[in-house]
Amino acid sequence: MASAASLFHSDNAEVETLNRRVRPSDGQREYLLEHKNELAAWLASDLADLGMEVSHFIQGSYKFHTLIRPLKKGDEYDVDLGLYFKGKPHADVNPAELREAVQRSLRRYSAESEDIHSIEEPKERCCRAKYKQSFHIDVPVYHETPAGRDVRLATLSKGWERSDPSAMIAWFDDAIGGTAANRAMIRRLIRYLKAWSALTFRSPATGPSSLMLTILVVDAFKQVVTDDDEDDDALAKVVDTIYQRLIADRGVPNPIQGDSDDDVNRLSEQDHGYFLEKLAALADVSDRAVCCEDVSEAASIWSEAFSYVFPLPEDLGVLAASQNGLSVPTPDIAIKMSAANSNAVDRTFRGHVDHARIGEGMTFEITNPEVIPNGAQVQWVVRNSGNDALSTSDLGHVTLDDGTFRQFERAAYRGRHFMDCEVWLHGRLRSVTRVSVTIDRIAMPPRARATRPAYTKLMRR
Repeated sequence: MASAASLFHSDNAEVETLNRRVRPSDGQREYLLEHKNELAAWLASDLADLGMEVSHFIQGSYKFHTLIRPLKKGDEYDVDLGLYFKGKPHADVNPAELREAVQRSLRRYSAESEDIHSIEEPKERCCRAKYKQSFHIDVPVYHETPAGRDVRLATLSKGWERSDPSAMIAWFDDAIGGTAANRAMIRRLIRYLKAWSALTFRSPATGPSSLMLTILVVDAFKQVVTDDDEDDDALAKVVDTIYQRLIADRGVPNPIQGDSDDDVNRLSEQDHGYFLEKLAALADVSDRAVCCEDVSEAASIWSEAFSYVFPLPEDLGVLAASQNGLSVPTPDIAIKMSAANSNAVDRTFRGHVDHARIGEGMTFEITNPEVIPNGAQVQWVVRNSGNDALSTSDLGHVTLDDGTFRQFERAAYRGRHFMDCEVWLHGRLRSVTRVSVTIDRIAMPPRARATRPAYTKLMRR
């Protein structure tokens, strides 16, 4: 029914949508590309004395145009820089020695660069340079034979593996074919599922890989999505199709014939079972959401899966479930403002904050806690929006109420943001009370206490 389609994607790049919130800006992509190029140039020059031609190839999500921004604390941008060596037969090149040469080169680069946070211990299939600005560059090391394209990946424990990322990219470009609109939608659907995965699983190692999700979405899209589908309907169809597929068979065949990995589903039995459990929950959310005729109701259901990353309608105000045809009572919110360097209440708002200065403290408090039913759970959901927040990939966060029915936050970014007070009962969202917060003033400097001139003081004998 596509009631919430406008909250997923808009041709207007300034409209707050799920796609805009999860996709890095052009400036952020250029920033990552600049650092990738600098590292690639160093490695090519520093390793030239190995007696082989050295080249590089950016691959993975960046190359697919399905990269997502960091969505929660501790997450990082992930850029894959394939490093290729060519000029000798495979048998004449030791994969372990080649990996160690690359690792040493990365350490030398780290000593020269102010941007590097650390060079991590080698991983099974790549080396990793971790940067200070919330991103890392993975460097898988490949060897290509002089004649013909026979590409092998250097692993730590298995020696050479057959793996050709350029063939994967060629497969992807061919598989998503069709119209420009279809290609753009497939990329958005992949971003949505990657965002859901990033929010759902504790770490990338316990959830599906980006490549696995990409293959699953592409296959499902070709089966069930039509030209008339909007993003929300398409996502619901794709999720259900993926779930039904994996229930029948957990295998996800590698579309590149000849690669060592025939199955890209590397999840353990336990992790795969948990993945299916969460996928079933996402399918339930999407089925309920697309059946809603009201955009606000649909958006609140989608936010069960995408949390603070999903944009609710700005004019939501209060959304409540009903009992016996009557809306349930909802929290009223008062907001006490305090200066950046003080706990004293400066002013108070009710239901919205008309203006706030960067650095000011804000205490949100439910003034009618009696409307919270026994057994209910209150969540304070911050949804940051606007260019200032997006530039730092701080989309928001969720805090579980500690029983005080109040939450403290500090104004950090210019723009119009939202604090959503959610009441959950029996695992379902009961109500949302939306508080808009407009931060439109720079921080005020601390006010120094005035000293009265000596001649104004009273003299006593």
